[in-house]
Amino acid sequence: MIFSLCLCYTLGMAQYGTQFENRGFESWAYFGNNANTNEPVHWHSSKSADGTYSGFLSQQIEPSSVVRPGSSGTKSVKVYPVSVVGVTANGNLTNGRMHAGSMSATGSNNYNYTQRSDERFNTPIREVPDSLTVWVCFRSVSSDQEGEARAAIHGDADFKFVSNGTMDPANQLVAIASKMFKRTAMVGGDFVWRRLSIPFDACGPSNDPRYILFTITTNKTPGEGGTSDDMYVDDILLIYNPSIQMGALPQNQYLMGEELTIPFTLTGTMSPDNLNREPNQVIAQLSAANGSFSTPIELGRVTTNTSGSITVTIPQGIFTGEHYRIRLATTNYPMVSEDNGFDISIVTHDALAENEITEVPFDVELFDISGRPVFDGHLAPGIYIKKYRTAQGCTVQKIVKR
Repeated sequence: MIFSLCLCYTLGMAQYGTQFENRGFESWAYFGNNANTNEPVHWHSSKSADGTYSGFLSQQIEPSSVVRPGSSGTKSVKVYPVSVVGVTANGNLTNGRMHAGSMSATGSNNYNYTQRSDERFNTPIREVPDSLTVWVCFRSVSSDQEGEARAAIHGDADFKFVSNGTMDPANQLVAIASKMFKRTAMVGGDFVWRRLSIPFDACGPSNDPRYILFTITTNKTPGEGGTSDDMYVDDILLIYNPSIQMGALPQNQYLMGEELTIPFTLTGTMSPDNLNREPNQVIAQLSAANGSFSTPIELGRVTTNTSGSITVTIPQGIFTGEHYRIRLATTNYPMVSEDNGFDISIVTHDALAENEITEVPFDVELFDISGRPVFDGHLAPGIYIKKYRTAQGCTVQKIVKR
């Protein structure tokens, strides 16, 4: 029987990459000693704001037991506008820090920003995700008003989302994800949730990602919207483009019924945990005898979101041939890998025995199971590997010494 070398690829790679801390808003803490400053850990609003007019701001977020459909958590964050000196202060949630420096809703001294000097108000990142996803339940008086979610990946600066719609410093922008969205229900109505998926546009001008700044607000226009509006936010997740790469196969000839272990590297977000989806499966596929994958044969599958290996069996009853190929496919974010890169021979036991009778070897090597060369003299009991070359090519056999 031809020896099938078992290659176990053990380097696991997480599917989620860099993420926001406390992205399900399950953990809350008081900012300072005041009982009305309860905020999600690493998320902020008006009561942790700085700036000249921060003392005029009221609490605009609170924990809620209303969670998105299918959530495994018990909390979301409720965001709501309030009236400040007769002006509507939009509900505002950010992973950075609010700065209240103007009495004008659109004043250039009002902004959310990355504060690099305080780790509570920044989220480091060194890569650009494919997209940002977040669940929202937005209840508004008006069907015309729109909330907004924005994320900027930027360089090494205290980057700002300014109330007048600009970003500063603009030359530090690496990528932007932005989406405006209408209400999911009327004020006081049902809790209707929507999952937003917002792609990143790597529009530059910087190409040096250092931080990500996210803001979601009850109205895209500062100072507008009704004070009875409310918005619930849950389970934010950065999505990374997935890829699958098949590892090297140990040989180019297999027997029908023989086991084969195929290593693979799987990266990216295969099964987003804020989307109700079954876990991803990796499927090994065998081509037709001519190498075509038009109707592949499934060899086996394994449920996983990360790198690993899959052990399969070459099926009985298929055609013998010398041009088979193997590749891998995934079920979530459907992909197929490149094939193994060389033709594979699949033979029967009878065909192999016939070849061994007619072929004359001219170079024979013998190894123990760890790959060390041994001499075919007085072998101790165990498993050995015999490799020999003939005019027809190279053959590897497993030998069991009892």
